Amino acid sequence: MNPVLAAGNEIEYRFCDGSANFTRSSYAEHMNSVLMMDQAIRAEEDGFDGVFLGCWNDPLWETREVLSIPVASVGEQSMLAAMAMGHRFAVVTVSRKTAIAIERDVLAYGFGERAIARPVRSISPESDGGLLMSAVTDPVREFIPRFEQAALTCIADGADVILVGCAYFGPLLRRVGYTHVADTGVPVVDSTTVAIKYLEAMIGIARTTSLTKSMGPTFKTPDRDKVERARQAVAGARTWF
Repeated sequence: MNPVLAAGNEIEYRFCDGSANFTRSSYAEHMNSVLMMDQAIRAEEDGFDGVFLGCWNDPLWETREVLSIPVASVGEQSMLAAMAMGHRFAVVTVSRKTAIAIERDVLAYGFGERAIARPVRSISPESDGGLLMSAVTDPVREFIPRFEQAALTCIADGADVILVGCAYFGPLLRRVGYTHVADTGVPVVDSTTVAIKYLEAMIGIARTTSLTKSMGPTFKTPDRDKVERARQAVAGARTWF
């Protein structure tokens, strides 16, 4: 990812102190989200200019509420970028359970009118660790045929932009130069890279105009002392459990 950054910008990768080690469950993702937010809060305390949540299943609005620096996600930022590339987009993702979570975000973020019907579709067979590892060295052999099979159904239903619904697979496809679906002319968007570039723009806007987020009811930063007490209370409950 570092070569795509603007001159002078840097990414520091941070990882959760723990993990549910499972992402295809709404409950497990809820637990992962708490751990992701812990790292995001620390990042702001450590002086970072912005936070990027590197998974489509993310606590974006919760994190944006708590922090006072720009917060971007793979999903929202790549979907915003799709608005400038085409008329209707779709997301091709790695499993049916992930598709449900992403579709929920498509609607929550207000993109339903610019997406196709059934806007998120999964590859078949679903992705597993073996497919991911094979894609590191050769995404053309297994992953791209599965991806295109799903993407072509989206195009048939009106999509003219396809977002890669996995933070891992997007850069792997970009690395081998896969940028369009077959001979359709429909772009395949590496959502991770596009979203990080979008965050760079958000940080630039914040520096230039001092505008980061609305302090209206939805994203108004809550009292920090109360948030910290809540975090400590939950951490204590988790330890007790």
